Amino acid sequence: MVVIDTWESVNISLVVMKEPLDAQMVCGVLRVDATSPGAGVFINSGSNWWAYTYSEEFSDGLESKVAALVDQFKPRVGALESLLGTGHVAQVAIAGSARTGSQLLLSPGVTGRLASLMMPVSVTSLTDAPEEDPLGWLDC
Repeated sequence: MVVIDTWESVNISLVVMKEPLDAQMVCGVLRVDATSPGAGVFINSGSNWWAYTYSEEFSDGLESKVAALVDQFKPRVGALESLLGTGHVAQVAIAGSARTGSQLLLSPGVTGRLASLMMPVSVTSLTDAPEEDPLGWLDC
């Protein structure tokens, strides 16, 4: 079971990077239809990155997003390896908004599913800017 205390807007992405990156080629190698990926799934790219993202609109829980991502790409591990062989870098990226002191706890089952993709996993949290210290000017 995954417990997300006060994390909000959690999403998970498969990210592929290379300078420069051909997004159409990545979609072709991974056999991904960029025109209709599905509800709550977004494909975005830039000059050196491509991301297949399960957003907060996909489901309420990270666990179901992890399951969907692994189910989508585990059969394509060979295709991912071929991209890595051509100089691409790939990772799973988990991101969300968090409040100070919140936790993101992943069960062994979830981490095991992520490990089956055989790639690094990054976790990024966005937080509200801390309140400015009213006495901060004394540090000058």
